[in-house]
Amino acid sequence: MPWADETRTLELPADWTVQQIAAADVAPAGNDWAEHLAAAMARPEESLPLGKLLAARRSGRIVLIVEDMTRHSPLETILRTIFREVDHANIPRENVEIVFATGMHPPLSPEQAAKKIGPELASQVAWRCNPWRDRDAYVDLGLLRDGSAGLELRIDRGVAAADLRILVTSVSPHVQAGFGGGYKMLLPGCAQLDCIRQLHLTGLSRRPTQQVGQPFPANRMRRLIDAAGAAVDAAGGTSFGVQYVLDAADAPTAIAAGNVTACQRMLAKKCASAYGVLIDAPADVVIANAAPRDFDLWQSFKAIAHNCWAVRDNGVILCLTRCPGGVNMPTLSLPISPRWIRRGVKLLGAEALAALLVRLVPSLAGDAAFFARLALQILQRNTVLMVSPALAEADADMVGLPLFADPAEAIAAAEAQLGPGPKRVIFFPAGGATYPIMSRRPGTG
Repeated sequence: MPWADETRTLELPADWTVQQIAAADVAPAGNDWAEHLAAAMARPEESLPLGKLLAARRSGRIVLIVEDMTRHSPLETILRTIFREVDHANIPRENVEIVFATGMHPPLSPEQAAKKIGPELASQVAWRCNPWRDRDAYVDLGLLRDGSAGLELRIDRGVAAADLRILVTSVSPHVQAGFGGGYKMLLPGCAQLDCIRQLHLTGLSRRPTQQVGQPFPANRMRRLIDAAGAAVDAAGGTSFGVQYVLDAADAPTAIAAGNVTACQRMLAKKCASAYGVLIDAPADVVIANAAPRDFDLWQSFKAIAHNCWAVRDNGVILCLTRCPGGVNMPTLSLPISPRWIRRGVKLLGAEALAALLVRLVPSLAGDAAFFARLALQILQRNTVLMVSPALAEADADMVGLPLFADPAEAIAAAEAQLGPGPKRVIFFPAGGATYPIMSRRPGTG
């Protein structure tokens, strides 16, 4: 399995059968992908070319909205290509700002920003992160509604007031929104705390449902995200998307530029064909390596939420992750073992226990409440074991999730949980990016 710049090997018990290695089927990007990027910006989808948009706003404010450290795009090279157009339009650097769409993620340090966008741009162009705690930094754009779900849209004031917003983002499978990319860079990327919380909660159904890989018409969160983008554009300025699907080496293998929504939906289809893996039957054990979304616990959990649909009821999900960024999210410490947590979930139900936790711990809200509720839904159905040497060394406390430093110990724990006898295994080597598509549902023949 991939592990940063290395590969590692897992040794399974003799009577465990690897039913499937559920790997992505993505074409590698060519060495000339930057040229394809430049061509896409010159011949965009449903938009004027980026160069003409910039030339028409030579004295205006240009904001580039980019991904943070939890994503792996070759952002420095991408921005170098975009800034050739900025410079050709004779736009001074002081008219340009880079905003990291961090949502509620921690802000980047100067060192991290220089690594992400390159030291030259980091020193020449003003950059900042989404100031999600500062309510005064946002403009209220009204109520968005989608059936019974809704949210008060509050977007970063500087982003909303820009004459041209250039959204630079990958399109990848997403646990709630179906696929990432598009106007997700604005909501939740550049949204205020309460707005982000409302979005997360509207995207979590009371009945466990696979939303990763779900197309636009069926996905409520994506509908709200796209409506938010339309509201921002209607309020002022223009948005232009530079979007792409990454290959296994994190290089853009499919690229589209122009109309943000049109490009996102087009690339979501390409992403589905590359990262949606057909599964014949649920396994007893799913082993999900969180790469490439293995920066921290929050991102790594997506490997569990993506791939839990490939394991049978009462089966075991074993997640392996590096987590160089640590936990990086609110956690809850309770003097209760993971075994008793799962018994409590099965007795009370995920919904009742999640509501009880929120009442007992008021600090659990928004993303933390979403995480707890989603985790409890999964724990109600399956045992989840985490393997992370970094988290184990930091003595991280994760309620309901047993933590191991050594994969062999976690495999032994799975064997003890399931009992003796043969086991069928599905292995997701890049579980942070892939997701299962069941060829037939249980009971359908």
